Amino acid sequence: MSSSHTLPTDATIKPRRFSPAQLWGGLFGLATAVGLLLFVDRYLGRLTSNRPGDWARILIEELSGAYVAALLVPVMVYATRRWAPFGARWLVHLPLHGLVAVCVGLVHTTATSLLRMALITLPGLGGISDYSPTVNKYLLSLPTALIIYAVVVALTLVVDRYRGARNKELEAVELRAQLTQAQLEALRRQLEPHFLFNTLNAVSELVFVKPKAAEEMIVRLSALLKHAFAPDQSHETTLADELRVLDLYLDIMRLRFAERLFVQVDAPPELSQARVPRFLLQPLVENALRCSADPSQSLVAVRITIRREGDTLAIRVRDRGPGGCESARGLGLANSAERIAQLYGAGYGISSADAAENGAEVVARVPLRFMRG
Repeated sequence: MSSSHTLPTDATIKPRRFSPAQLWGGLFGLATAVGLLLFVDRYLGRLTSNRPGDWARILIEELSGAYVAALLVPVMVYATRRWAPFGARWLVHLPLHGLVAVCVGLVHTTATSLLRMALITLPGLGGISDYSPTVNKYLLSLPTALIIYAVVVALTLVVDRYRGARNKELEAVELRAQLTQAQLEALRRQLEPHFLFNTLNAVSELVFVKPKAAEEMIVRLSALLKHAFAPDQSHETTLADELRVLDLYLDIMRLRFAERLFVQVDAPPELSQARVPRFLLQPLVENALRCSADPSQSLVAVRITIRREGDTLAIRVRDRGPGGCESARGLGLANSAERIAQLYGAGYGISSADAAENGAEVVARVPLRFMRG
């Protein structure tokens, strides 16, 4: 059985966005991790060569370089997005990236040298050391700056491409959800007039024969329509609520059939909060009543059985008519089957067949899920 694909609860689907604080926190967390890894590698290398050196000084050197590089990452990301390295104008943009990479290297070397000179004067670290920027240091830093710049450019392109694909996917999902929502609303608008016309036909049959019953039927119909046409309804409700709506409908039908109508409902209490499509039971029962309403029969009997079948909720509606009823061709059943398919997928729906003895049975299957809270 296929998995369900319910409509999203939000009107729009939005990709996750990180706040500036989260982005900076992640960036400096990454810089700290890189700085510590470089420190461990460098310090262990010194230990193996029997020249351990001052671990605090080495730690400051590596962390300061990593933190300054982290501060320059936004500049590199901006340059990547401002001048796309791939595209129609890549020959123009490539020298610009080279210039930015050189500038990043110069700024990184200068800022790192000044930061180390300031930190090394802290108590216990030995005072001023040879951290002043020189031409030789600038030249030696350029290859590293180019590598760092290339890595940031590559990561930016990968992340942007992933985000672009993800945004397109979310837009497609949102469009499908909006289409499904529109289709469900159209089906609902079809179902409600269909039910109303059928009930008004029943009223018209009683107006001259039983005017009091017709008047009471109109009152019951008004109560039912208040529920059916209530604004801002979701497409699902609880089984308990659906059974209450069914009772309103059956009150109307009892006025029509009088003592001939007998409806038995067998629904375990533990399923009362199960989720079902709104206005599902009424078309099923209406169909059963239509198939059972044979003038030659003294009793119009319908049995509703609701059971859990694994991860599926099965709703069986059986009539005691003569059989051979065109039960699956009515607008109400076709509409309900289409709504189930829209809400849950092709693995769920409505089936019908003649019963073994007499009458027919219609079975609606939906995924078994419960309302939260």
